Amino acid sequence: MKKFIGAAAMAAGACVAQSAVAQDFLDPIPRNAWNYELQLYIWGTEVGGEAAGKEFELGFDEIIDNLNMAFMFGLRGYNGPWMTYGEASYASVRQGGDASFTVAPGDPADNIKIDAVADADIETVVVSFGAGYQLVETPSYSMYGTFGARYLQLKSELTLDVTAGGPGQSFDVDSDDDYWDAVIGVNGRAAFNDNWFAAYQFDVGAGQSDLTWQAALGIGYTFGSSDIVFGYRHMEWDLPDDDLVTEYYQSGPMLLWNYRF
Repeated sequence: MKKFIGAAAMAAGACVAQSAVAQDFLDPIPRNAWNYELQLYIWGTEVGGEAAGKEFELGFDEIIDNLNMAFMFGLRGYNGPWMTYGEASYASVRQGGDASFTVAPGDPADNIKIDAVADADIETVVVSFGAGYQLVETPSYSMYGTFGARYLQLKSELTLDVTAGGPGQSFDVDSDDDYWDAVIGVNGRAAFNDNWFAAYQFDVGAGQSDLTWQAALGIGYTFGSSDIVFGYRHMEWDLPDDDLVTEYYQSGPMLLWNYRF
């Protein structure tokens, strides 16, 4: 009888162990554990906007030729229906060109018409962070509502060409401005099959800038613990009218590597 009871106990223990192994296989990460995604990306961005009432633009080929330094990365964390995110980028670029006239001391008067932005040295730091909650979840689709903040540091040194009915002049002007904005948005992912998927992101907000928004859309491929995503992204700021740079944007194709751990 004792042998029978011992054998039954061993069998029950084996069943429990097998059940636990099977559960771990089906759900290897506990629902109350954090898991993360590290994102590194190349963004073939065009940079442009409006300064002193004149538009300026640096295409991707110009940026590559005149790029001093750049890096871009992000980190996301997930726990049940909650997520957190953080992202940072830095770039220092110069628009090649020469002033049309001799550079004069001081700044142009407020009522003088600016003919062109001859040169532009632009240094930017963009940091975004926040949290989100899962609004939709199906076997092939998920969507999160997000809320957070975005920071822009914009340092610019511009050479402005001026003609006002007389001899032309050029002026060197510079600014160093910081903007904090609150943003809300959505991001999500739709799977076509086990490997291919589409991903999107959109947010909008305001604060120290008059308006900021971004939109991104990409097609991705999953393999192992990684994703590769190719897409397009646009970020834009509408800045106060009394600042040197009143509009600024970054826009272009991107290639993203996403690693889950």
